[in-house]
Amino acid sequence: MRSFYLTLVFACCGILFASSQEKLQLLFRVIDTESKKPVPYATIRFVNNRNGTVANILGDFRIPIRYKKENDSLIISCIGYSTKIVPLNSLTEQPYHTIFIIPKTEPLNEVVVNGKNNKELSAKEIVKKAIVHIKDNYPVDPFSYITYYRDYQFVDEKYINLNEGIAQVFDQGFLTHKISDPLNNTALYSYELNTEFTRDTLLSNSVYNDTKLIRDGKMGSSIGNELTLLDIHNPIRNYKSGSFSFVYVFEKDFVKNHKFYNKGSIFLDDEELYKIEFSAKTYITGYTYNANGFIYISKEDFSIHRFDYKLYSNSLKKSVFTIDIEYKRQENDKMYLNYITFNNNFFITPKGALKIESWEYTKEKNLFTIEFNRVLDTVIAPRTNDAKIYYRDRRLGVKEILFVKPKTIEVKLKKESSSFLNQQNIEEKALFTLKLKNFKDEQGFEMGKSKVEGHQFRELFVQRVFLNKALDTNLQYVKKGKSLKEAFINDFKTEDYWLNSPLKTTDN
Repeated sequence: MRSFYLTLVFACCGILFASSQEKLQLLFRVIDTESKKPVPYATIRFVNNRNGTVANILGDFRIPIRYKKENDSLIISCIGYSTKIVPLNSLTEQPYHTIFIIPKTEPLNEVVVNGKNNKELSAKEIVKKAIVHIKDNYPVDPFSYITYYRDYQFVDEKYINLNEGIAQVFDQGFLTHKISDPLNNTALYSYELNTEFTRDTLLSNSVYNDTKLIRDGKMGSSIGNELTLLDIHNPIRNYKSGSFSFVYVFEKDFVKNHKFYNKGSIFLDDEELYKIEFSAKTYITGYTYNANGFIYISKEDFSIHRFDYKLYSNSLKKSVFTIDIEYKRQENDKMYLNYITFNNNFFITPKGALKIESWEYTKEKNLFTIEFNRVLDTVIAPRTNDAKIYYRDRRLGVKEILFVKPKTIEVKLKKESSSFLNQQNIEEKALFTLKLKNFKDEQGFEMGKSKVEGHQFRELFVQRVFLNKALDTNLQYVKKGKSLKEAFINDFKTEDYWLNSPLKTTDN
């Protein structure tokens, strides 16, 4: 079976609060009025400005506070919901604001009818037409967009190693190859680690090297550039070339590899869309996997608005990867990228996982001094039963456990246990057994974890599209095979564009 790229969408919740960065920004969460659940990937635009952003999977987004001072208004839109306009000057002084939007759907229709010629089409025929019309509905001339990009790991409901920045993508059009064409380039205007979130060099190093274990497939570790990985996983943009497993070449493989089901109509503003569910055929995935998703196609011109693809492992009984892509219609009636998220699970076997480095018993003080290999989390004081110490088969009573250095604890014994030890020949360390639990390193990773499970995220949210935009020869561009950490940062006034950092929780 071909190698492929794997992902998983996360879900988390928390209490939001304003950090120093957030004091200059307005924080929001988009909520469904009926379900009271967050609305993922809602599009955010302004009435008086052509810039905007996209909410994340939790419905969260932020904007600079200056838009409120300019008396601008938000335009919140999302497939399946009525568009809502929110005047910013109507907002009260709060840490963050909740915006409720109303679902807009139609009941399920067993038969889909084309609005133009009244001819009944099957779900499969609709998808075929959408693929045939890609060359008509998407730009073939050069264009550009400025985007907020971020990558991070998500482990134990924490954002780890959040890198984020502003980039400008130059694309020569859908008739060119996104990767191999030398004129398809990206310029970085900012890119750095967000130090307000958890950092861990162990995870950062492991997720990009051979200690990483990707179950059920390969990540393509030879591709060192984060944006290139995203580009490869966009089957709409790469409809004539390869993307990821089971979709492969979208133009020729997607329809034959999947089954399709009509799920009725759904709306984006006044535009009616087909909602088509699909699942990969078993002879393609085998019994190890289950792949499915949704594709949303315009009834007017068969343009693809959104494409969501999920791969599940039947053996692990969990999601392995998720890809979510949305295109949005611009004023020239062509479809341009709005966002793409690519998320894969991973398992790492950290050589430096938290463990006991050395220990000594001091007879005069009746205590054990235990040194760890990593800096400890000292927020929560340890309990006496977090340390079990045995001499031969006898368990020693623990009176107190103290943090004494960043990597060191002292375990004081009860009087009767210390008296017992003082009567023994304790020169031989092999006669002692130390069992510790509930100790964590400063990043929150527990002692004794031989493997850490997490999720690697790469996400791109478009903030502005420029039609008919040629390549700027004054910029230095990202090398497609090297990490963004090595890329040149161009001088650029980015006040009209901002980092849409995830809203923090009390766990971060």
